[in-house]
Amino acid sequence: GAVFLLAEVGVLPRSLASDAGLVFALTLAAVLVYFGRDLLHWLLFPVRRRLAASYLLLGLLPVALLVSFFLLGAYVALGEFGLYSLRSNLSARSHGLHRAADRILVRLATAATEPERREAVEAAAAEARAFAPGAEAFHFEVEGDRVERLVGSTDEGPFRAAERVPDWALGPYEGAVQTESGAWYAVVSPGLSPASDSGGEDRGISHFALVVAPIAPFVHRSTADEDLILRAVWPLWLEGDEQTPAAQPVIADDGSDPFSIRWVLLLNAAPWNPDLSGGTVAVTFGFAPIQLLQGATRSLDEPLALNDQPIGSSLFVVLVELGILFILIECAALLLGIRLARSITRSVEALSRGTERVRGGHFGHRVEVTSRDQLGQLAASFNIMTAKIADDLDRIQRAAVLEQEMETAREAQALLLPPEGSVSVPGFSLAAVCRPAAEVGGDYYDLIPLGPNRLGVVIADVAGTGARAAFYMAELKGLMQALSRLHDSPRQVLIEANRVLHGALDSRTFITITYGVFDSAERKVTFARAGHSPLIRLRPNEGKWPQSESIAPEGLGVALDPGPVFDSVLQEKTEPLRPGETWLFFTDGVSEAMNTDSDMFGEERLMRLLEDNALAPPAEMQQTVEDAVLQFTGAETHTDDLTMVLVRVD
Repeated sequence: GAVFLLAEVGVLPRSLASDAGLVFALTLAAVLVYFGRDLLHWLLFPVRRRLAASYLLLGLLPVALLVSFFLLGAYVALGEFGLYSLRSNLSARSHGLHRAADRILVRLATAATEPERREAVEAAAAEARAFAPGAEAFHFEVEGDRVERLVGSTDEGPFRAAERVPDWALGPYEGAVQTESGAWYAVVSPGLSPASDSGGEDRGISHFALVVAPIAPFVHRSTADEDLILRAVWPLWLEGDEQTPAAQPVIADDGSDPFSIRWVLLLNAAPWNPDLSGGTVAVTFGFAPIQLLQGATRSLDEPLALNDQPIGSSLFVVLVELGILFILIECAALLLGIRLARSITRSVEALSRGTERVRGGHFGHRVEVTSRDQLGQLAASFNIMTAKIADDLDRIQRAAVLEQEMETAREAQALLLPPEGSVSVPGFSLAAVCRPAAEVGGDYYDLIPLGPNRLGVVIADVAGTGARAAFYMAELKGLMQALSRLHDSPRQVLIEANRVLHGALDSRTFITITYGVFDSAERKVTFARAGHSPLIRLRPNEGKWPQSESIAPEGLGVALDPGPVFDSVLQEKTEPLRPGETWLFFTDGVSEAMNTDSDMFGEERLMRLLEDNALAPPAEMQQTVEDAVLQFTGAETHTDDLTMVLVRVD
């Protein structure tokens, strides 16, 4: 602003002001682009405002543009029609002026004296004043452009004082004429030379008749005939490329009617003074649309009628009815849009508040369903969702409690197994592992010291996994701890365990078990197998590769039979012990582990693995077998309980 002010007073050059304006415009555009998007997002974030803006852009704005288009079109059409009516009336009046001019020429053709000429001119002027107030008539005899003789109906005015005639007046002419005293509407008719006083014909002399009328009354009479309202008649001179007022405008009406349409008629004005350039006469007028339409339909009303009603009036009534119907439809659409927008925004706001409540932890919040449309279904789905979330959270909480309880059970089950390094019997090196597939499992092993040189080894597998198998395993542990100290024979221990557990377990559950007693003093091992996986013995062969063998005495699973069959099938076997040999007790989680192709790990693969690692310590050998099983199955964790006990004879 300061730059523009300094440039205006001349302190700074104007080019600097234009550059400053360009920089200001670019800066303003950049600021609008930078902040406009955030401002627009803030303004349109509520759905209610967005729907209102959408309705304005898609509903009201096109209607407003369409109505504006038709109003502008109607305005232009009515204005052009009024202009056409005014031009037609002016043309009809100019024909009357032509008739008066032609009558001058006709009468002057036989007039021989000056009084006869003046009488003919005055008669023509009187005839023209009937439809052109203030009309005057003149007859000129011109040689070249000089006036030789002038006869007029008046002795005053610019036409009476003319010494030269402009070029445009030397032929037929019809239109506005500018003089120093104002604007006129004029017609020029050239004609033959009238008879002279001597009865001869003047040679080299042109004759023409001129009939003029002040343009303001002339146009006013035309507008009145066409039901138009004349506002002003404004003569303008043409000086260079600009129009300047030639005289004060003639105000014919104060324009107090607010419902009239304004229009303008521009008439090119020829200059009467040959030294001037001419100009324009601006005629501003107005008209009432109703009156103009009535005048336009008057031509239809007169010759035609339908059921005794004029067609023009009927068409006007139809237009009014259609307009009223359009307004009613638009009002109904507006009310329907407001109601629809209110319904949508209320539902969206309710869902928004509901999500805020849910995010705050109030999962029991419910949204009121107020409609049966898709938004109502969405609100009902929201209520179903929150109810399910609350139910799922309750289940998760219960699952967390159960998981904690299962973790406690796993820790308790781990306490039932002998701690690593807690059992030591001279002459034997031990390694054992029990990896349940779930938090708790049904596999069980135990190392029971039976004296200074004797060690009882128990490995068992309760059918199934999970908590029930873990409970039965705990019951089996207590039973084996007691029976192993009452009976020296492994077979007798298992027989007594079967009698006790057959009535204690349900009919769907049984236990496979192997129980062996290692004696380092007598260098022997005695064992019995009740339906369990075989034992594997790995021993050196006098410098050759170590050999492994599977030993599987006969036996039936515990709790499958009350006694007679179990007792008759169960075998007890005794094997000598050699230094360096290794005995492996394992469950089916090792030998029956499957890969993705449903192939089992198998006992042969297990024995080859033991042979390849025969010289490794028992703990390392146990870890090698466990890693091999996991690699074979391709699983990250065990899918079945895995239990092993390795006994190395020193």
